[in-house]
Amino acid sequence: MTTTAYIDDDIATIRRDNGSTWELYWGDPVERMPADDKPGKLRVATRDREGNLVLGWLSDKVKLEATSKVLTFSMIDVQQGDGMILETPKGKVVMIDGGDNKLFARHAAARYPATTASRPQVVEAIIVTHGDADHFEGLSELKKSESDRRPGKAIFVKPKRIYHNGIVKRPGKKPDDSERSETEMFGSTVDDNGTTYANDLVDDPRSVSAADRNAPFNEWCDTLDHWEALSGGQMAVSRVDHRSDPSQLFDFLHAEGIKVEIFGPIVETVHGGPALPFLRKPPDDARLMLGVKPSAKKPGYSASHTINGHSINLRLTYGNVRLLLTGDMNQESMARVNNALNNPDFECEILKAPHHGSADFDMQFLRDASPVVSLISSGDESVAKEYIHPRATLMSALGKASRDPGPGIIFNTELAAFFAYRGWSIDQEITVKQEAGYEGFERLNFGIIHIRTDGERVLAFTHSGKAGMNEAYRFTVDAQHQIAFAAKVTKQSTPKL
Repeated sequence: MTTTAYIDDDIATIRRDNGSTWELYWGDPVERMPADDKPGKLRVATRDREGNLVLGWLSDKVKLEATSKVLTFSMIDVQQGDGMILETPKGKVVMIDGGDNKLFARHAAARYPATTASRPQVVEAIIVTHGDADHFEGLSELKKSESDRRPGKAIFVKPKRIYHNGIVKRPGKKPDDSERSETEMFGSTVDDNGTTYANDLVDDPRSVSAADRNAPFNEWCDTLDHWEALSGGQMAVSRVDHRSDPSQLFDFLHAEGIKVEIFGPIVETVHGGPALPFLRKPPDDARLMLGVKPSAKKPGYSASHTINGHSINLRLTYGNVRLLLTGDMNQESMARVNNALNNPDFECEILKAPHHGSADFDMQFLRDASPVVSLISSGDESVAKEYIHPRATLMSALGKASRDPGPGIIFNTELAAFFAYRGWSIDQEITVKQEAGYEGFERLNFGIIHIRTDGERVLAFTHSGKAGMNEAYRFTVDAQHQIAFAAKVTKQSTPKL
């Protein structure tokens, strides 16, 4: 007879039957087979990061719990983009963004194996922080994966709720082939007191005609149709702003004591309806983070800064531990949030750094957040997506803003990834006659970042390209949010066969 148990040490190592090892971490489940135990060894089964079954042995010194109290938060390496998964102790899943490629879906398929159309993975909510493709296009890969017949590549999901900021991007060109202006990218606008506002905010992006949606949004709407059919029409799609009631939107988290606060986007009532102001191009000034304004004429409006700045911005609290998610907020929007809310409290233990580490941030906002651990999602992918993220000024600012004791912990997916040199390589799709080649590297480790907490104890770690090597930190958070670091994480020894 098997029973499920949960690892209560920071790191524990399974010795597989073939002699190799596999690491488990605090909160990971294992299937116990006590009838097969041996002196000093516990017989267990689990799954690796590719979803493959792992059978082996744990040391009997490993601490196990009968029930899980651990909330997990994972920042997936999606290269240049954001993709995160929150999982509660009782297994409720929330997805936040999904990159713009297959990497998020590949991770999800391995993490939730053996799903089918009749037995999908239930997702309580998918939060699309804003409508840039590098935050949501990869979510459609979840649907596409359903037809992938390769082992471990398919996943079927059943989302109950879709939350977004209400802005739908238009195509770059109008039907007459002329270019859209910056203020025509989100539908109708209204002017008030010298400011232009986007007021075509929608609860469901499918309410915008296909001709008025750009290609990623059209694909996303097809995905929403597919999931809604799977749910029997029970999937909710809603626009979210700072006036939304988080106790209703996230009522499924109440039973586990998880609180959600929504800080943005800051919506205004203009001419009787909700609207979001267009934001302006930031000044080309290294002091941007201090709120430096250009001395000459106001810079023009920017559609990209507008949709980024109005990202959904929320904080989750579990016990004493707070997690602040900022999407792609920028200096102007962060300052707006600070000014609009009454004596705002943004303090957090875990901060999802804004906009992949862009230089366009507000220093006061970071100081108010005062994080212990900051997470940055970025990646070298192509010249077309090269933005020099994370910027040196942002990395320095996070160190300055981090809470005592210590300089703060800053994780970056790009730095946590590991590549091995494979020598001179030729792409098989390029003919040898072209004599085209390159110095080849193989990605042996994706730069996923893990946060685990029971509301007081926190474990933050990444993997590496070397078996058994992690960068890991543990600390506790008391009721007054004072931090105490452990000297090192605990790692139980590996049993011998």
